Amino acid sequence: MKLRIFSILFLAIPILSFSQDIAKKHPYFIALYTIGEHWDLNKQPNEQPYFKEHSVFLSNLRADGTITIGARYGDTGMVVIKASDIEMAKSILMTDKAVENKLFKIEIHPFSPFYKGCLE
Repeated sequence: MKLRIFSILFLAIPILSFSQDIAKKHPYFIALYTIGEHWDLNKQPNEQPYFKEHSVFLSNLRADGTITIGARYGDTGMVVIKASDIEMAKSILMTDKAVENKLFKIEIHPFSPFYKGCLE
């Protein structure tokens, strides 16, 4: 009986350790931007209120290393950011004036890459 319990614990330790290592190595979150209720369909993006502030906001996050990658696909903008937890990710991204003023809606999700790579 003791051998069985020891065997189970012995097998469980690497699994628990591995899952904790993943969480520590990948403190990433993905933010998906879509147009909000104050987006004017008759205006170009650079003519929208708070769009310039949004661009500066993202530029600053890129400069300090918070944003690791950004892209657009279809009508959705996407950034991957580093943050200690989802609450921190929300507190960072929700200060975007374009989000505060409903030019954009934003969804934030945990993001756990399983392949290391690059785009260049």
